[in-house]
Amino acid sequence: MSATESKKSDQPSQSPKPTNEFEDGRKVPPYAWKQSVRDWWNQSWSKKYSDGIVETRLLSFLPFFPESDGRRTAKLIDTDIGDGNYIHEFYIENSEKPESENAKALTASPVKDIVLIHGYAASLGLFFDNFDRLSSIPGVRVHAIDMLGFGFSSRPDYPNFKHGTVAEIRQNEDWFLDSIEEWRKRRGIENFVLVGHSFGGYLSCAYAMKYNQRNNNESNQSMIQKLVLLSPVGVERHENSLLKDTEHPPSQVSSSECLAENSSQPRVSISREITSNQEDIVTGSGSQSGSSGTLNDGIANNTTHLDKPETPTGEADNADEADKKSKSFRSKIVPWLWEKHVSPFSIMRKAGPARSKIISGWTTHRFSHIFYTNPEKFQCIHDYFYRIFNAAGSGEYAITRVLGYGALARLPLLDRCPEKFVKMNLPTLWLYGDKDWMNKDAGEEMTKEINGLCKAESKPELAEFGIINNAGHHLYLDNPDEFADTLIGFLNK
Repeated sequence: MSATESKKSDQPSQSPKPTNEFEDGRKVPPYAWKQSVRDWWNQSWSKKYSDGIVETRLLSFLPFFPESDGRRTAKLIDTDIGDGNYIHEFYIENSEKPESENAKALTASPVKDIVLIHGYAASLGLFFDNFDRLSSIPGVRVHAIDMLGFGFSSRPDYPNFKHGTVAEIRQNEDWFLDSIEEWRKRRGIENFVLVGHSFGGYLSCAYAMKYNQRNNNESNQSMIQKLVLLSPVGVERHENSLLKDTEHPPSQVSSSECLAENSSQPRVSISREITSNQEDIVTGSGSQSGSSGTLNDGIANNTTHLDKPETPTGEADNADEADKKSKSFRSKIVPWLWEKHVSPFSIMRKAGPARSKIISGWTTHRFSHIFYTNPEKFQCIHDYFYRIFNAAGSGEYAITRVLGYGALARLPLLDRCPEKFVKMNLPTLWLYGDKDWMNKDAGEEMTKEINGLCKAESKPELAEFGIINNAGHHLYLDNPDEFADTLIGFLNK
């Protein structure tokens, strides 16, 4: 036997990992090319796949839509906001009185209106697992909206705004904020709790800073009663911030700590939105996030089910070299595409019969827990997001202007929110998933800085920080029961 053969025989045999299975043997949800072509045909020419019909099919899994369950009524509303634009909304109203028997079993909340705002490239449909619990609050009115340029709201051409100065970034933000405010006024909502996820969380903070004010009525309440941020993007300070020279009171943050944060280059592992699968997250088997990790760390930590087979040493060396070249290319081309405001959805929209197959790469991972248990519901979810992702490009082009490459805000919220929120006495809750790829440390720092200012002014603490177990970035979707318990508990305080 040769030395080479002897060396090989001493090594345990490695069978290649199947690329169509998760590590524990579960099958990766398949989505056939044949089905993708059928979807493309139906979505392009069948009247059964219009926006309204597809959305209604998904929401019809709720016990009170389209028909009332006796306590709750729900309807889809398009509110004209001028200039030919409108905001699309799923509105639920609970007609129970606090003195009813069912209401006594629940803690009556002083909240009447809850406004839900989705994240980047998403839509109100992602909250479908939350509508039932939130609308069970006696007398509550839930308003889940699609932001201008997203979902089934109008999608005007996004203006060619610049993004080199503070004023220019705020011009991009105002495109969304002003439309939300116009919608609120036309819907007659005076006091409400605002709940925003991810990019919607960032914009919810900006909206509060611009529009929250005392109502001119007998209650003299602030318009926004409470603000809830679900894994918001854009919180952390960093070296490319346009606000890094901002001075803060010592009670908020020390100058040395602020300098250190403004000299750092944290990276949000946004790629994990694609690579993480729902079932691993909700069962507790998914990897924990490392908020201080790099973008590549995030990819590596969440693609174990796509590991390559073992290769001989020589081939591995060649593969490593090729991988290094590939990463070097990506490290140059991706930032360039980001600064040129190239949207990945614009590429998908040109994919024709392959569109559904591409979208399935996200839906089969994000909704893997539904794929096998309820195929009909999964297909309704997939059809819904096919419509959302293939609609005309609009609001998606703001993300590369408001955020720099690496999903870091050009105007970080830590340099904008604490003093203003304390001045307006605005209670806030900052929630993250225990497997969140967003920077949880920044959210915890936000609560610390807000409460530090409160302490200096002898005020009660205004900010709370929380972690939802067995949940990732979409914590409201990953663990809807714990999320609802936490949110309703905060509303009842």
